[in-house]
Amino acid sequence: MTVPEFKILGNVIDYMEAQGLTASLVRFDVDQKLADEINAKHGTDYSISDLEKAVDRCIANEWVSHKSIGEKYRYLGATSKGVGAARSRARAVEIKDSRTKPKKVSDYIEDHKGWFVLLGFLVALATFVFSFLGVR
Repeated sequence: MTVPEFKILGNVIDYMEAQGLTASLVRFDVDQKLADEINAKHGTDYSISDLEKAVDRCIANEWVSHKSIGEKYRYLGATSKGVGAARSRARAVEIKDSRTKPKKVSDYIEDHKGWFVLLGFLVALATFVFSFLGVR
């Protein structure tokens, strides 16, 4: 699942590409219109408050900046750093989604190898205990 920060940035990138604009020319506000666009596009249910928190994280990461003086969640624009982060994240998700089934299984095992080692240890311990007690 993509976090709302990247959905906001992705929305900006989509608008930039559709209009043939650069990031420095695109402005947006966190309002009901933005929430409706993102929710419709991604099938999510973000509130304006959720998007405001996401924009705060974007500002902290220098992915979004204020383009003019005004209200906190108005006149915002994506920075080149934010556009790069969003495109990088989108590419990573695309690569992850295009993996084959055996690769997905392999990655799952790799991500959870600690649990598999513990399970193997418990099976070996149970086998040892049962053979020591003579249980067949």
